[in-house]
Formats: sequence, structure tokens, C-alpha cells
Amino acid sequence: MGVKKQKQLRRHIRFYKTCFGFREPFKVICDGTFLHYNLSKKLGSPQDILPSFLGAAAKAFVTRCVVSELKKMGEAYSGTASAARRFELAKCEHEQPWPAADCVAAMVGSHNDEHFFVATQDVELRKKLRQVHGGALIYAKHTWLVLEPPSDKQQEYARLSENERLHVTQRERFLLEAREGKLKPQNAGGEQNADGIIRDPSSAQSISLKDSAHHKTPRGVLTTKDRPTFKRKRAKAPNPLSCLKKKKKVVNPASTEEKEGQKEDGTLMKKARARQRVRKRHRSATVSSVNEGEVKDS
Repeated sequence: MGVKKQKQLRRHIRFYKTCFGFREPFKVICDGTFLHYNLSKKLGSPQDILPSFLGAAAKAFVTRCVVSELKKMGEAYSGTASAARRFELAKCEHEQPWPAADCVAAMVGSHNDEHFFVATQDVELRKKLRQVHGGALIYAKHTWLVLEPPSDKQQEYARLSENERLHVTQRERFLLEAREGKLKPQNAGGEQNADGIIRDPSSAQSISLKDSAHHKTPRGVLTTKDRPTFKRKRAKAPNPLSCLKKKKKVVNPASTEEKEGQKEDGTLMKKARARQRVRKRHRSATVSSVNEGEVKDS
């Protein structure tokens, strides 16, 4: 895979992780068409090639409907059916086996809550899953894998969801007004029960006046804290070893007298260390002593 294709692949994976909540290890659900093409082209086991392709840990799944469909397709798909039994099963909860395409589409659903990557060679199934929010599609082309770029509908959905997060919701606006004291129990715009509960007509949640009294909030309306509480760092005790007094060195007077002498005025004076020199004999003296020894022997 070239550098440009690798960059595009990482960009698409980052899009699904950021906008639709895909997390590692990735879950890839495979159908019979992808497994048969993979086996016929000898691309390798999906359990090995998918993690290297996605650049992260990944698990390959099949459903019981996919395995049962491969068994019904005869001897040409017997090797694919035996290979599919080695994968982990994703529970499809179909009492009677469904067609594999319908089963995979039902597993993904309308919003792909389980965050599945779908590996398939079925063109019609891919057209159907492009309309699903968060439908990530993988297919094999010649001898490599391809991750389809997000469709226009998926990009539009991600753009709209981002814009919604940037604006203040009606519930948040109601709580802000209640915190600032602009919203009074009499003019809250909601209904007040006998228990002192104000119900916001634009939200299903409610605020209790009695329960919020012990929070010490203005006018006893807001029950949630407006800012997080941080644990204050307090000063700790000093290191006990650093508080110990330094020990004074005890000097032996006898040893100092041996090493030092006294000057004329009585002050101590260090003795100069005697230097011992070893003088070598002259070479001529050694030669003469050797000659004298030879004369005596003769």
C-alpha cells in the first residue's frame, strides 16, 4: 500500500473514531462472500490481515446465519464454511436462519450501536449500509483490502451532530436561568406539584425544591453543581530525616599531635613528610665489583 493510500486509510479510521465512537479493539463482522473471496485469492486469514490493515487490534466475527448459508451452497463453499467455524460468533438471535445479507444488516441496525466494521463483497449490501450512520465498509480488491470513504449522508450526519453540540439545549438554558435567579417558581413556565417539583415542559427531567435546599444554591432551584470540586492540596509534614541535627566530628588530640608539631610561638605546625629516595648505584661500581670477584676465583 502506497503512502497516499495509507494516509487516506488513517483519515477514514480517525473519522469513524471521532464522529461515531469506534474504539479499539475493532470489531469486524464478515459475511460469506468476503470469506470465500479471501480464501480463493489466498490473501491470508482475516484474523491476521485485518489488524495489520486497520493498524490496531481487531477481531473478526461471523453469525450463525452466515455459517448456515455457506453450508447450503454446496461443495464449492465447503472450505469456506469450515474456515468460518473458527471465527467468533456474534449473537444474531434468529431462531430460523436468515439470508446472510439481511442478518448482517440487522446486526448493524440503523445507527451501528455496536460499532461494527462490515467486510463484504456484496454490492447491494454495501449500498444499503452506506445509508446507515456509522456504517464502515471493508471489501477486497485484487490482492489488498479497501476501506470505503464515509458516504455523503454519514458526513452530513456528523456535521449536524457537531453543530448540535455547539449550541445550548433547552434543558441547559432552563438550568442556567434557574441558577441566575431569573426563573422563579411562580413564573417558571412549568407546573408545580404538591411536593414542590417544577417540571420543565421542554424536558422530561424535573427539579425538586425540597431536595435542593441542602445544596445551598440560590433560591433553592438548581440541584446540580455548576463547577467541579477539586481536592485542595495541603502542606505536608517535612521529611523527618531533613530535620535531624548535623553530627559534629570528634577529633582525637593524640593523633593531631603526632601529625603536627609546634612552632616557636606555640602554634601547631604540620610536619613535613620525609621523602625517601632510592639511589641507584653507578654502573662503573658494579662492573668493578664483578671484576674483583673474578680475580679472587682465579
